[in-house]
Amino acid sequence: MIDNNEICYLDELIIEGLTLDGKKFRPSDWVDRLCGMLAVFDQQKVSYSPFLRPLVYKDMNCVAVKKELETKKPSIFNFIMQFASDNQLMVVDCAKFKLQQGV
Repeated sequence: MIDNNEICYLDELIIEGLTLDGKKFRPSDWVDRLCGMLAVFDQQKVSYSPFLRPLVYKDMNCVAVKKELETKKPSIFNFIMQFASDNQLMVVDCAKFKLQQGV
């Protein structure tokens, strides 16, 4: 069994596939669409950017966003954070989460 704390890095934000009112976010491929913004195709495989990656967290599909994206590509970071806000998605700062958990 994978401990959720081990897949959540201190330098990441996690956008959960759950709205603030507790509903599962739709469409179901939202993670692929968001991560695909910076993905490249190499030898017929998708290679995700080091700044955006899909993951399963708390048994739901989520997107991990490196905080460094804010300084490297601010317009993309702002778009992603606005997407989360517009859709009322929960955003977790992994550093704060781990400190609260005593990890």
